Amino acid sequence: MVKLRLSCHKCGHSWQIEPPIARREECPRCRGDAKCCLNCRYYDRGAHHECREDQAEWVKEKAQGNFCGWFEPNAGPTACAAELTQAQNKLDALFGGAKSQPDAPKPGASLGDELKRFLEQKK
Repeated sequence: MVKLRLSCHKCGHSWQIEPPIARREECPRCRGDAKCCLNCRYYDRGAHHECREDQAEWVKEKAQGNFCGWFEPNAGPTACAAELTQAQNKLDALFGGAKSQPDAPKPGASLGDELKRFLEQKK
């Protein structure tokens, strides 16, 4: 059977998983829900219902397991990680660049927590 690669939005762990992916499937490292919007390749904060699949139903809790039939694992870095990098680059440009390299994002930390930590490092 073909295995799919899935990257956890919560801790960044990447692993192979056999389809079909059950709603109760969990990340082997952090036990976060695997079949959730934040782990789907269609997840996009800027899209309608935060999903690029226009036929998908709205899901309130993006980090919790759901029954979406359009779910496809996101094999690469999560959108949150990309947003954090983009935000850090904008802050560097705004404040004249970083004097030192910032620490890597902590697993499971929210974008807001990471931005707060980043700004504290700049003081």
